[in-house]
Amino acid sequence: MGKIESIKQKICQLDAGSFQNLCDSYLYKIGYPNIVSLGGEAGTRKTTPGTPDTYFISPNGKYIFVEYTTQKERLFAKIKDDISKCLNISKTGITHDKISEIIYCHTSSNLTPFQDNKIKNLCKNAGIKLTIIGIDKLAEDIYLMYPILARDFLDISISTGQIQEPTDFIKYYNSNKIAAPIDTKFLFREKELKKINKAYLKADVVILTGMAGAGKTRLALHYVENRIRTCDEKVFCIHDNALPIYEDLKHFIDSPGNYFLFIDDANQLSGLQHIVRYANMKPEGYSVKILITVRDYALQKVINNVREITSYEIVKINIFSDDQIKQLLQTSLDILNQDYQERIIRIAEGNARIAILAGRVACSSNRLDSIDDVSQLYEEYYGFILKDDRMIADKNLYYIMAGVVAFLEALHLDHIDALLPILQGKGIDRERFIENIRMLHEHEIIDIYNDKAVRFSDQCLSNYLLKYVFFDKRLLDFSKMVKVCFLSYRARTISSVNTLLNVFKNVEVSNFVEKEIKKVWDELATEKSPVFFEFVKVFFFVSPTETLMILQNKIDSEEDITCKWCDIDTKKGKNYQHVTNEIIETLGGFADMQDLPTACDLFFQYYLKRPDLYVEFYHAVNSCFGIRKDSARYDYFTQITFFEKIKEYSDNWKRESVVFLFLKVAGNFLKGHFSPAELGRKDTFAIYQVTLTISEGVKKYRQLIWEFLISLCKIEKYKEKVRKILSSYNGNIKTASIPVIQFDLIFIDSILKSYFSPDELENCIMVDKLAHVFNRMNIPCKSLFAVYFKGKKFQLYRLLKGPDDKIGIDYRESKKLKQQSIKKYVSNCNLRMFKELIDVCKDIAKFDDNAFWQLGEGLGIAFDAISQQKDLYVDAIKYYIKNDTPNNLPPDHLVDTLFSLLSDAEVYQIINSGEYSQKNAWIYAYYHELPPDLISKNHLQELYSFLKDTSDKDITFSAIRDVDFLDKYNRIDPQAFIKGCKIILAKMEYSPFIVHIYFASLFTKYCNAPKKIISKFNSNLELLEEVYCAMLSCNNHLDDDGQFIIEMYKEIYLGRSSMQDKNKRYYYEYDYDGQFLKEIYLVKPSILDKYISYLTNRINRFFRDYQKRKLCFFCLDDFIEIYDKIFDQLMKNCDFPEKSVPCFLESLLLPIRKEPDLLERQDKWIRQCIQRFSNDKAKMYCLFSVVSKLEIGRKKGYILLFLEKNPLFEDFKRIPLIPTLYSWSGSAIPVYSAWIEFLESLQSNLVGLKWLKHKQYIERRINTLKKEIESEQIDEIIEG
Repeated sequence: MGKIESIKQKICQLDAGSFQNLCDSYLYKIGYPNIVSLGGEAGTRKTTPGTPDTYFISPNGKYIFVEYTTQKERLFAKIKDDISKCLNISKTGITHDKISEIIYCHTSSNLTPFQDNKIKNLCKNAGIKLTIIGIDKLAEDIYLMYPILARDFLDISISTGQIQEPTDFIKYYNSNKIAAPIDTKFLFREKELKKINKAYLKADVVILTGMAGAGKTRLALHYVENRIRTCDEKVFCIHDNALPIYEDLKHFIDSPGNYFLFIDDANQLSGLQHIVRYANMKPEGYSVKILITVRDYALQKVINNVREITSYEIVKINIFSDDQIKQLLQTSLDILNQDYQERIIRIAEGNARIAILAGRVACSSNRLDSIDDVSQLYEEYYGFILKDDRMIADKNLYYIMAGVVAFLEALHLDHIDALLPILQGKGIDRERFIENIRMLHEHEIIDIYNDKAVRFSDQCLSNYLLKYVFFDKRLLDFSKMVKVCFLSYRARTISSVNTLLNVFKNVEVSNFVEKEIKKVWDELATEKSPVFFEFVKVFFFVSPTETLMILQNKIDSEEDITCKWCDIDTKKGKNYQHVTNEIIETLGGFADMQDLPTACDLFFQYYLKRPDLYVEFYHAVNSCFGIRKDSARYDYFTQITFFEKIKEYSDNWKRESVVFLFLKVAGNFLKGHFSPAELGRKDTFAIYQVTLTISEGVKKYRQLIWEFLISLCKIEKYKEKVRKILSSYNGNIKTASIPVIQFDLIFIDSILKSYFSPDELENCIMVDKLAHVFNRMNIPCKSLFAVYFKGKKFQLYRLLKGPDDKIGIDYRESKKLKQQSIKKYVSNCNLRMFKELIDVCKDIAKFDDNAFWQLGEGLGIAFDAISQQKDLYVDAIKYYIKNDTPNNLPPDHLVDTLFSLLSDAEVYQIINSGEYSQKNAWIYAYYHELPPDLISKNHLQELYSFLKDTSDKDITFSAIRDVDFLDKYNRIDPQAFIKGCKIILAKMEYSPFIVHIYFASLFTKYCNAPKKIISKFNSNLELLEEVYCAMLSCNNHLDDDGQFIIEMYKEIYLGRSSMQDKNKRYYYEYDYDGQFLKEIYLVKPSILDKYISYLTNRINRFFRDYQKRKLCFFCLDDFIEIYDKIFDQLMKNCDFPEKSVPCFLESLLLPIRKEPDLLERQDKWIRQCIQRFSNDKAKMYCLFSVVSKLEIGRKKGYILLFLEKNPLFEDFKRIPLIPTLYSWSGSAIPVYSAWIEFLESLQSNLVGLKWLKHKQYIERRINTLKKEIESEQIDEIIEG
């Protein structure tokens, strides 16, 4: 107890002011915030008279008065007098009801119990709590709980200072110059906080890992603050200062209880395991949670220390994303300007502290160029590192090492041969380089991962040292470094050049870099290096004139390609928006440069020479010469230049290839809003949102386009192309500024009046679309376009299409309005008027796909509206059929109405007269809708004839039909249903599609129940079996081009119909869950052989069957025999069973959802397979290929069962213990780690001499995986 006595002695030696300061800090630590010290003179150790000496305001708004004294004599009288003053309202001005507590601190041990009680009664009578803190309690608390007070006020060291309270830790941390302050506003880490909370549900130790500067400590501290508010724990923060920590632990964690320990940079702490052991001391009454931070390069070291003692969870912390830095600038500094944000993001490299510093500089100057060159900012933040006295005398040697790593961003210590010539020029060999790299790692300037991969965790520090070494001090020759590294580290060489040019934007640095690049350029040219042109492509901006000459020579050396324009495939590769041709790509790089006109000359000369490269040129125009983020800064110089060159090389619009290119790109440039994707930092792409605002440049380039379009309207073959551009203007203009649209409107009006007559419906529809654009922007255009909306055909088009979509009006409301309008029109309609409706639909099919279904719906409404007018309806149907059924209305409903108006013979005569494309569908509808009471033998024979007819062989798309309608013909012939099905099934010879559309709904549970279908085929189950198998085989033939799905989408989701609409059912996945198959099997077991044959065929052709269908037999009593048979037949009949059969077993055995009964039966089948076939090497390989993908407990049980049945090592070695085929997202390390965990758990079960080979094999697999992890970690670091 000598320490406590020393503390008491030191306290007694304090003067009054120092004692008051000590007690103020003590009271703050025990929970009295918001201190106001009246009795102390600020900034001194002097006291001033006043009552009370100190006061606090409690959360309930009441006052807490504090008095202090160092007086030894007459202590009782002194305390009594001071308390009386506190209770004297005239002295304090505070009534008793507003005082909750009086605290009295003194340095004596001479207060008797009688005196203590008497003083407390003074306060008790006033209704106020009194707390007296004497020297004994003060010294005890300082020793046990607040040793930092002993250090700061008494100059006594109780601990090594490695264990601190959170507030003291913050002060310690913030004193480090290089560390960003951790008492800043907490942002963006809510997701990580949730992960930490979730991790503590699984383990008592949580490890936060990430790169330097990711914000691990700030996140951990915020979590600690939350724990303090929500949990009853003693909380300590632990950091390393290179001293033993064991005695500190005994001091701070001195008794059982609840503790929360935060360990910062745990890899630096030599006594980490001493701390972690507390997590396992629950039996002794210690409940200890531990939160650890560690840089990712040292993660494995920490894991190794922790895993020996207890379990743990890892939470990965990434550096701030660009978007988070952007939000930080917006919320903290109110920086909303995109240019400012992007510049600061480029400077900060994810470092929030640098972002804030740069943002403050920009805000204070209110000029973007104030942060063009961030040298000074980096110097202030990192400069002290270069003055670190810990480095050896030859600091330049360290700078050179750091400069090499900064240039390359990351390197592998085993692969530095390319760098040796540069290093040896500085007297540095391989061993010395590696030795000094490790020294830099010890100083935490750089990080080494797995003893091999080297990189800077702090990218800003890397940028700073790059400039310092190569430009400021010229310690390494930049041109030599570029030349050597361009061969082996091309991407990183380019990145380092860009860093110097873009992060440090000043003339001196730019001139230096370009001069050094030109040196390499000249050397490679002189040497005729094979990489010279590659170098030119990257650094063409250094010598643009010479680049253009090189490109001209390359173009001249290529042979002319002569071909007709119609022979060029203009669609191939159009969706892959990437330029691969080196010449075109390099020319595109001249956008916004002074030499762009010359580059455009070469661009078009090359295009005329190589029209076969049209798609490459097309992509280059859009990606290189299109509207970009900086286009406004150059007032659209690139776009104006490009279109001026288009005109020049079009030969007055006689060159078809140039005209075609212009017409293909013009619409893209007439947008008002653009989303260009531009190359960002670190091989990323940034997508910008660019909205045009009016300027001279915008007007100039758009005027060129419009004038060119006007010229092309005079050439008949191009007029239709211009129409398409005008029509697409509706889709291209979204958020453009009104002045831009108003400017365009002048030219659009001119084109329309001169070249697009209002007499043509197609033109009227186009103008209607344009009018919507202008109306949406509240730009008046009614008078300009009114003539286009007066024509009869357009009025009928609007009638059938219905009202335009409006906000607040749903589809049902809109359809109701449409029905009312159409019914009103046809209420006084004659045949001529109705024919005009049909004519509009006929015309529209040629040029407006978007309105196709809307008009079809309208026409259907019109037919329904006249269904009670016999003559009109019948004549309208005849005219509709005569005109080839425009919009292909489903005939079922129309035919059903005809039966209500005419005799069956009259209906058939209408349908069967003449030839039209949908005739087969209409005749089918006739027999489908024929009323049962009218059916005769003659009808049935004619139906058989229709079904036998092969006129349906050319049908490739149709609404789903059905065979249920055949039931009504059973009245004439009880076998009509069966006979009809046989006839339809025979069509498999020439059209699986037709068979599909008839039978698809048969095996769909929305239409039929399995038992109902079996009952229908009860007289011929063989036919049912054949039909089902035919439907299975249809999967191999249908919808190769996806048109079936497209049309189904139109029908269901674009409003034509619903799934419940009997007349328009579209089913593609029939019996997907196998319920029909199962029920058929129960009455016709032979179908299993056919299903197996189908599976074999599917597997051999790399098709897969529906998973649920494969599972359907598990609910049967004989499921083991069924799946054994399937397994056996697939192994015998598949072409490559060890590759293909696991695919089947995977869909059969991997759980798709938690179904206990299914899992139990799957487990039963797997176990019996292992017991029966453990010596069948091929079957066991296939089975365990799937078992290896199950969760650890299950697959370990299956492997142990296998070993029980077959202990032979050679057979064991052949079964897959881990998946042979696998995929992952992000890092593969978690996958490998999980496999290691499994193999280690399996190994622990193999005890005894008979398993030595097995254990050795598993150990080797584990070691191989550990090497894979190490290699993967290194690759991830090297590749960034």
